[in-house]
Amino acid sequence: MKFETSTEELLIAVATAGRFTEKRANLPVLSSILLSVEGHRLLLRATNLECGVEIYIPAKVSAEGVVAIPSSVLLGFLTNTRSKSVSVSLVGEVLVVETERASASIKTIPHDDFPILPRVSAERSFTVKSADLSRAIRSVAYCASTSAIKPELQSVLLYSEEGKCTAVATDSFRLAEKTVPLRGGGSVPQLLVPARNAAELMRIVDTVKGDVEIYYNDNQLSTQVEAVYYTSRLIDGTFPNYRQIIPKTFSTEAVVLREDVATALKSLSIFADKFSQVSLSIEPTKKAVLLSSRNPDIGEQTSNMRATVVGDGLTVSFNGRYLADSLQAISGESVRLSSNGAGKPMLIKDAADESFFYLAMPMNR
Repeated sequence: MKFETSTEELLIAVATAGRFTEKRANLPVLSSILLSVEGHRLLLRATNLECGVEIYIPAKVSAEGVVAIPSSVLLGFLTNTRSKSVSVSLVGEVLVVETERASASIKTIPHDDFPILPRVSAERSFTVKSADLSRAIRSVAYCASTSAIKPELQSVLLYSEEGKCTAVATDSFRLAEKTVPLRGGGSVPQLLVPARNAAELMRIVDTVKGDVEIYYNDNQLSTQVEAVYYTSRLIDGTFPNYRQIIPKTFSTEAVVLREDVATALKSLSIFADKFSQVSLSIEPTKKAVLLSSRNPDIGEQTSNMRATVVGDGLTVSFNGRYLADSLQAISGESVRLSSNGAGKPMLIKDAADESFFYLAMPMNR
């Protein structure tokens, strides 16, 4: 193997592929990336058996070949070089990487057992703007469960309805839903993408503009984004029927400035107890929303925010971090808080945007 290519392109490709390696793999080959040189291009492949990626970059090839190496070592070397081009050659079982000012010899790993990434046929697919798909996943992925007890809750649910692509995630304590336009119509069944894999899909589509086409079957989901092929396994399970727990009417609604809520929650976190408990009060007579937190060992704080209030007053406690998380997917100036009383979940929305909502369960303490 011998080739020459752009340092910047190789650096970006190695950094991307490195995210898909399995650091604590039982198979050493899964902790590496595969470099395969053929024709006039270099292929980089990496997988953790949950999801995987193939990246092609142009190269001036003198000799074809295949090798597996630790991505972190190559990435570390490339990160600290300023040369525009890099020359790579295989000498025995050592990969020699050379630039104008430095050279490195990297021990290779036997690559015979390196997995081949599954290919998903084009029979079933849907199309969405790359920015919309990225926004949809980013708006909900943080709500996915980190517990392996219910694998379906460790996922981001993707499906279509009435010409829209919907993304949903929940850990049973909070839930987020974001809808974006689906391009070209069609119908998408419920696809359960592992949350970690969905985050990688988001990062892949973030690199391009325009539409992306997502292919899927019963077990896999994939996409080709320019020179990058991405694939992920799908979780075999049934996502909870979350629609039945979303209230249709409310006894209390308040609209408050998003910036006021964000500032208050950031300050209140200093005084929150070990459960991050924050008390939220809506007071119709004062036309105000009050947020307070108390820690017996530190002190307490109350923040008073002007609001437009309709309905009954209420006081309810939430995990402050959960409330703060809801704001990251809201870009408008105002937030709408809707509830049916103490002990009931609170619906949080952008006051001017119906495409996103966040449901937070109260704390029973």
